[in-house]
Amino acid sequence: MSASKSSDLRALALRIVLTMALIAFVAWRIDLQALGGRLARLDAGWTSLAVVVVLAAIAISAWKWGLILARRRFPLPYVRLLQHYFVGLFFNNVLPTTVGGDAVRAWETTRDTGEIPEAVGSVVTERLIAGVALGVTALLGLPFVEVSERLVLLVVLFLLIDVGLVALFLAPKVADGVVLKLLPPRFTGLRDAVGGTVRVVRATLRDRSLFLRVIALSVLFQVLVAAVNACIFEAMGVHVGLGRCLIYTPMIFTITMLPISLSGLGVREAAYWYFFAQAGVGEVESVGASLAFFIIVGLCSLPGAPLFALNRRNADAVENALAVNGQDDLAST
Repeated sequence: MSASKSSDLRALALRIVLTMALIAFVAWRIDLQALGGRLARLDAGWTSLAVVVVLAAIAISAWKWGLILARRRFPLPYVRLLQHYFVGLFFNNVLPTTVGGDAVRAWETTRDTGEIPEAVGSVVTERLIAGVALGVTALLGLPFVEVSERLVLLVVLFLLIDVGLVALFLAPKVADGVVLKLLPPRFTGLRDAVGGTVRVVRATLRDRSLFLRVIALSVLFQVLVAAVNACIFEAMGVHVGLGRCLIYTPMIFTITMLPISLSGLGVREAAYWYFFAQAGVGEVESVGASLAFFIIVGLCSLPGAPLFALNRRNADAVENALAVNGQDDLAST
């Protein structure tokens, strides 16, 4: 077994252990019977509205990603963007794989564009701008709630972290230096591909008009995600309000993005519990909202499975056709 595969297996094992430990801790601290009762009695109307809002958020996210590809002169039809986005969402939320949904989305896009740096760069750029939008969205919620100095400092801290990630890519010496240090000289091809991706991301982020359009749509996306949580709480008969959800949801999902558990399980529930407790929400309701969010998004991502299979079948058909044509050409010479 190679060193890289051994390292991957250890990382996966650690994530499994942490996931199980976090789930066990949450399960130990709350009343599981009460949790099941809360989820079983979700109001159908509010739950249906949450599903509609999730689908609207997906539609907007695919649109803003398409703006980046189009500006880089690699436009894709909107339907194709939606297909790739659903596939990525499926891998992110349903399959506990070590291959993230963004990696699958970039891979699928590479087959369409024929350009690895552009495909990967578009996904990375969209994610980075979405990260900044997390902090901006949290700020938008402050005027609608009673705030404390601690809450303001927490929101500003998360915004600075999100903006800092973008700043790293805008600093050539920092970003290029990281690539050179992480990848040994013998990996020439990989170094070139990663370096090209970093340059694509940097050039895209410096496009001011594109950045403003994408971050505006990203903020709208985050508002919709917060609205999903607001709908879920209403479905449980708990009024939290959109303002609180605007503040806490971005911070929760900033933490959930840390690759320390499978599909964010355990981390997300603990984060819901901690943040929404600041709004006076009980532990059962907070964890219930987290699980309901995960289930709703998971159900909405299910179309990604047949779309992924269809993409693979079409790709195999094209490759077989090319192989047959190649053999015919050889036979005719």
